[in-house]
This record gives sequence, C-alpha cells and structure tokens, in this order.
Amino acid sequence: MIPTIDLSLSNLVFPLAQVSDNWMRSWLQPIWFLGIGIAMGLAALFLAILLFKALSLTAWSNLSKSPAGHVVALLLTAGISAGVIYKMWPAISDAGVQEDMRITGEPVMTSIAIALLCAIVGWSIVFCSNKNASRSTLDTLTEGAAGYIGITALILVFFSAALWALGGRLANPILDNPVGALKSLPDVFTAGYKKVPVKLDAIPQSGDAPFVEIPMPEDFSVVSRFRLKSSTTVILADASEPSKVFKPPYRLAAGDETLQWSWAQPITDLPLTTGAGTKTYAQNTEVDPAEITIEYVTAPAVPQAAGLVAIAIGVFLFGLAILLQSAVAPRVSAVALATIKNELGQPLFTTLMLLGSVLILLFVFLSFNTFGEDIKLLKDCGITIIMLIAAFQGVWSASSSVSEEIEGRTALTVLSKPIQRRSFVIGKFMGLFWLLALMFVVLGALELVAVAYKPLYDAKESSLDMPTWQICYTEMWKTLPGLLMGFMQAVLLTAVSVALATRLPLLANLSICFAIYLIGNLSTSIVSSTAETFAIVEFIAQLVATVIPILEHFQMQSAIDADKTISGSLLSGNLIYCLLYVMLAMFLALILFEDRDLA
Repeated sequence: MIPTIDLSLSNLVFPLAQVSDNWMRSWLQPIWFLGIGIAMGLAALFLAILLFKALSLTAWSNLSKSPAGHVVALLLTAGISAGVIYKMWPAISDAGVQEDMRITGEPVMTSIAIALLCAIVGWSIVFCSNKNASRSTLDTLTEGAAGYIGITALILVFFSAALWALGGRLANPILDNPVGALKSLPDVFTAGYKKVPVKLDAIPQSGDAPFVEIPMPEDFSVVSRFRLKSSTTVILADASEPSKVFKPPYRLAAGDETLQWSWAQPITDLPLTTGAGTKTYAQNTEVDPAEITIEYVTAPAVPQAAGLVAIAIGVFLFGLAILLQSAVAPRVSAVALATIKNELGQPLFTTLMLLGSVLILLFVFLSFNTFGEDIKLLKDCGITIIMLIAAFQGVWSASSSVSEEIEGRTALTVLSKPIQRRSFVIGKFMGLFWLLALMFVVLGALELVAVAYKPLYDAKESSLDMPTWQICYTEMWKTLPGLLMGFMQAVLLTAVSVALATRLPLLANLSICFAIYLIGNLSTSIVSSTAETFAIVEFIAQLVATVIPILEHFQMQSAIDADKTISGSLLSGNLIYCLLYVMLAMFLALILFEDRDLA
C-alpha cells in the first residue's frame, strides 16, 4: 500500500506551527497586527482616491485652480483638527487629570502636530481632486520610491492575510482571536479617560447615613486603570443593606488613601464586586459632606487593536502626502522623481540596504551578555544603524546630486526648461526625503520583525518560559517611535546637506555634516560643561547649541534603557522642531542657490 502524503498549502507553509505550542504564535501575531493595520490604511487610501475621482467630475475640481482653494483647504483643516483635538483633549491636556491616569504631554505641541497632520487631509481633499491629479494617481503611487514602498506594504499585507486564511485550518491555530481584535476596533474610538465626581450628604444627627449607589464602570474587562478617592471616610459595599452584601464592606479612609487597580493585577485585588449586574454603594461616616472621585481609563477588549488604528492612520497620511506633493507641485515632483531614479540606480543604495539588513539579522543572534536585556541593545543598535545608513545615503546623495550637477552644468540644462531654481532645490530635497523614507520602511520593517522574535530567541537560549505574543507585540510597538525619531534626524541632516551642496563640493559637505552630527549629539553636554566658566566660553557654547541642531532630541537610548514608551508629546515636539529646521535649511539653500553662477 502506497502511503499518502498531505501536500496541502497549510502543511507546506506552516509545518512548524503544528509542532510548536506557542513560540510561532508569539512571533507571528505581532506581524499580523502590523500587516492588518497596513491593509486598513491602504483601504482608507483607496476610498480617498475614489472620493477624489468623484469630486474631479464636479465643479469642486476648479477650486485647485484658484486662490479660493487654499481658503477652503484651510477651513477643512481647521474643522478636522478641531474634531480630532476635541476627541483627544482629555488624553493630551492636564485639566482634571492626575498622575498616571493620563498621557503626560504638552497640549500645545501635540495640538500643533495634529493640526499639521490634518492639513495633509485638508489640502488633499481640494488639490488631489484636480482632474489631472486624479488621472495620474496610479502612476504617482507606483513610480520611484512610492512603488517600492507599496511593494513592501503589500508583502506584509499578503503575509498577514495568508496567516489568517491558512492558520485557522491548523490543529494549533497560529493567530490568537483575530476576529476579537477586529471587533475591538470600535472601542478604540470610545475608550479613554473618564472622571466621575460623586457627592454624599453628611451623616445625619441621629442614625447612620444611607448607602448611596455610585456610578462604577459597567464592564471591568475593558478598564485598564481604576482609582477611587474620597474627601471623607466612607464605607463601600455591594448592597444597600449590610445583611445583603456579597463581599465584606471596605472602609476607605479620607485624605491620601486611594483605592487603585490596574489590569496588571488580578481583579480579585479590587475589594469590590465587579461582576455583571452588580452595583456599588457608598456610605459617608463623617459630619462633613463627602466628595468621591472615580477615575478610570477604558481600553478595547483587545488593547492591541489601538495599534491597528494608529498604523492605518500613518499609512493613510503617508499615501496622501505622496499624492498631495504630485498635485500641488508637479515640477518639484518631476525633479524629485528623477532624483530618486538616479539614486536607486547607484550601487551605494543597494550596498547600504544589504549592509543594514545583514547587521539587523546579526544583532538578533548576537549575544550582548546583558543579563537578559539583549532586546534593549537590539533596539538601540538597530535604530542607530538604520539612522546612520539613511543619513549617510542622504548626505552623500545630496552632495553628489546637487553639487556635481552644478559643477557638471547638468543643472543649467534642467533649468533651461520651465523649472525654476526653487523647484530644482526643493525637488532635490523631496526626492532624497522619499528615498530615506524607502530605506526606513524596508529596514524598519525588518527591524520590527527582528524585535518581535528576539524575546523568543533569548528565552530559548536561557531555557526560560516562552513569552506571550503580547510581550512581543509590546516590544515591537515600543520600537516604532524610535524609528520615527531616527527618520527625523536623517531628514534634518539631509536638508542641511542640500543647503551646503549648493556651494560646497562633496568632501567639504561630508566633513561639515559629520561635524554637525557629532556636535548636535553633544550639545547638552557642551553647554552644561561650560556653565559657570568664562563668560565668552559659555556664550560660544550656547551660540553653537543654538545654531547647530540639537540632535540629542531624536535619541531614545534613555527611553530604551528605562523600558519606557516615547510619549506622543515628545514625538510632536520633535516633529515640529524637525520641520522648522528643515524649513530654515531650505530657505538657506534657496538664498545660496539663487545667485549661483551655473555657467
């Protein structure tokens, strides 16, 4: 009898998943979240493109040809920004929120960053609805760096779809409740910080005060943090009469005593009844009225669903930015596309990408001997390598592309066409911007996959219990802000290099940018070391720190060492700082290039 062999796709693609209990799930589940978030962002971008094409068939398309279009775009931006900030205000403001119950941040900086991102949407609705822009949408998203970025995104999307489609056929499913994660998406928009004040009358002159029902969270399964305080001593119980209580009443003293709970603790640690249909009552025991404050933070049933929304928004805004540049500045986009194609054809780009990929994979299996904290060095080394490789690519390309075209009189040929000097300079920078974005997307995706696998590899090497997929997801999610800040740093150095390249040759440009990188990462140390010394020395140190960009703002070593997530307010501040410095560098580049003799 000839034995039969099962050659089904699920057995060929996922053989390890059938023999492993949880390590494959712990690694692949975070990657699935990443791919599904990208798919959601691409779906939103597709719907936006359909909207633009529909608007291009109406009189709305004429707005992009008149100054009124900018007014309408500004009004749309203001409306969208106001709605988003209003929704997020409890999380980004200090009003009525205390200590660890809020996301610490600077409301002004965060609000400005939100408005800048919403401006992409506002201006896209007006200018991407132009007939010419809507017709060239497919070409814009498939040419140059955008095409390679799209291929990377689709690879992750198809891989996640394959995990979902084929993983469910296995005896040991790879994914853990993917449907539950998607069902939690609506809760992402309703979750957040809530504060409920309750007042109780003082104890009567005769007898005890009655038990009064207080509003508690209806479902503690979606509560991530809870806190209850009272201005007087109160008794908390699960019934209005002592004879009907299920749990013993809890006495909460006035003042600094606080009843706290977080989802890192068992629900049994909370001395209250929290089951479905239960109620909580409070009784005042003092002669003064009681003021009870109930604070809690709700989250989706699958908290990682919030990451799906964040990734989708990022992909959506990224795609809109590409379309908006092509619609608003077609000549700049033409120069940018030519720059991208030229740099992609150079061996330097391929060499740096291969070098970065090899180093990231090497760091996964390299033992750093850090007593169980190799994951921190993987994050730090991976982000630093990607930033340095991208910065070197940007500085080298800016020096060679701009200065050599000027010296070789290629720029004169380009400018003989209907392209102005400012379009040439800004187009060069935007081409390098998207080139750096491509490097960060590809190498960043590899870094995220490596970070998700590193806890599992370390556990195997140390013969420890396998980490859960939630731990791998958390490590991966904490790496994303570092990649964003590394990208900002590389873009800033590239902008400076473009400005210098209008006057300086390659070697001088590289030397100055290298000096700026060193001084920018030592600015704080230089200023602090010269404090209370000679006045002239202190003045020069402060002058250097003012002129040279403070690149220390974009470092996350301290956050990695402390195992902390970079806050949204810090990202917002760095984004604004980066944009201001890039604008300053571009202004300097235009001044230097305006009267440059190209003949």
